Amino acid sequence: MIIYHHIDEVNLERPVITIGFFDGVHLGHSAIINTVTNSAKANNRNCLLITFWPHPRMVLHNDPERLKLLSSLSEKQQLAYENGIDGMLVMDFTLELAATSAIQFIENFLVKKLNASIIILGYNHSFGHKGQGNFNLLKQHEDNFNYHAIQVEPVSINGVDVSSTKIREALLTGDLSSANSMLGRPYNLSGTIEGGQQIGRSLGFPTANIKPNDPSKLVPGNGVYAVWVDYQGVSYPAMLNIGIRPTLGDGLERTIEAHIIGFDKVIYNEMINIKFAEKIREEQKFASLDALKNQLALDKNAALKRLVP
Repeated sequence: MIIYHHIDEVNLERPVITIGFFDGVHLGHSAIINTVTNSAKANNRNCLLITFWPHPRMVLHNDPERLKLLSSLSEKQQLAYENGIDGMLVMDFTLELAATSAIQFIENFLVKKLNASIIILGYNHSFGHKGQGNFNLLKQHEDNFNYHAIQVEPVSINGVDVSSTKIREALLTGDLSSANSMLGRPYNLSGTIEGGQQIGRSLGFPTANIKPNDPSKLVPGNGVYAVWVDYQGVSYPAMLNIGIRPTLGDGLERTIEAHIIGFDKVIYNEMINIKFAEKIREEQKFASLDALKNQLALDKNAALKRLVP
């Protein structure tokens, strides 16, 4: 897959195009991408996914602390590649771009610059100034601009339409079953191992303290989780705590700590990837370190039962 960082770099002949932020590249996004790749193959065309960076909300509302993403840009690129996309155009989302009217976006970018043959949109995608462009506008102008517009319907699981917003909500409440079902894979979080206070090691449960690579990536809600830890091409079962460690004191910073089961290497400053399987319990305050140690043994068994049945 070719990554384009400016629209003038794209040199595909009458490509099949889709547009969207595609955060998480969940099952709804996969349905759109499958329609794009199948249409491209059927018409002997290349396919192009147009996305934006940073997220429009970060530019328009100036609230980067409130919006957390399901995928970093590099993760989104990898997922698009795995789904068969030929090229991805990452457009710099600016106030100038945000002020572009929907019809200008169609005419100047999709038609004159890219010469799209087919344009495929998700059922709820909007574009152009104040989101005034949508599938109906594309359909209205397809004869004028010599392209064909296709809309992809939502994907539903148990009667609920899959969306990035619903996945974020599920992750924050610890509903990994729903989040992973809508993603079509376990939610992941990559980070670098930092030094800690060694309290876990003193209890017989050494932990890897993880600093996420992307500060805008969503961290699931506080609690104890059964996870897989990927390190140097190998996946290890682990239990992971997200929270403020109330047993150790008040006012502590929120941390992400993984006890990798059966693993005794020192991996400071190295990178790991966490794949979330299931929430085991809420974070809680224990009366003593011995009580915490006893609970950690139970958590370890619960994680192993979930991960290695």
